[in-house]
Amino acid sequence: MGILLVANPQLKRPFRMLPLVVAHWIVFTLLGSLPPLCGAQALASSSPTFIAATIKPSDPNRAEDDGSIGFSPGGTFDAKSQSLKELIEFVQDFGYYDVDQRIVGGPKWIVSAKFDIEAKCDEETARAFGKVPLKQQVRAEQAMVQALLADRFKLRTHHEMRRLAVYALVQEKSGLKIKPSAKAGEEDPGNADGPPGNWVGDGLTMAELASELSALPEVGGRIVTDKTGLKGRFDFALKWTPDPTMGVMPPGPDSGVKADSSAPSLLTALQEQLGLKLEMTKEPVDVVVIDSTELPTPN
Repeated sequence: MGILLVANPQLKRPFRMLPLVVAHWIVFTLLGSLPPLCGAQALASSSPTFIAATIKPSDPNRAEDDGSIGFSPGGTFDAKSQSLKELIEFVQDFGYYDVDQRIVGGPKWIVSAKFDIEAKCDEETARAFGKVPLKQQVRAEQAMVQALLADRFKLRTHHEMRRLAVYALVQEKSGLKIKPSAKAGEEDPGNADGPPGNWVGDGLTMAELASELSALPEVGGRIVTDKTGLKGRFDFALKWTPDPTMGVMPPGPDSGVKADSSAPSLLTALQEQLGLKLEMTKEPVDVVVIDSTELPTPN
């Protein structure tokens, strides 16, 4: 029997998971200011939990694009039209959203059943989130949702390393074509703004870029791992023509920037514009195995 999900210590989630309730966050596509105790010391010494939570089946007539997930600055966790699998992805620091390889096992309803969740924490916890570093805040939020899943969904899991087919992000022999960022010394994750097909990278590490690429339909659900050997943060512009045969990725916030239909494919754009390429390989990958779970009782 496994135990409650344990968050991976590497914060590498993509920035464009779903259309989310963007109340504050750009880091994971969630929202940013959240809840647990008075400052860093309290967060480190306590295990904040929600004081109230409601879970209900989602409206089956709600459009898929209206699904959302995230924390609001007031310390409320809101999820609309989210499956248990998506909730697990939310609290895991895989860095790859909606990559089917990473969560295995469990009954079929963990994908098909959708839920609306609203959970609140106490005021002291909510105030504390604004006083700690973002990474610590994110981990505390994840732990709170993990505890909720264990309590209400009776979710038990364990981690395994499995050898899977992945893409390795490597340098092109022709040379690197991106420039170091002025944000080189910052700890907060970088960002890739723009719709699929027209990205502007601002202070991304190569691991963060690999994470972003993993969420794109063009890579066919495979994980992209950073094998560039490059350290630091980088700025870049990447334009490609999204491949409609690979599915459609939910758009990010409307910035008025559109994809360029005359641009090359993603793989060609990486080579020509960034001096990077994707190579197919196999390597051990951390996956979550669902040992057991139950449908929650609505309230």
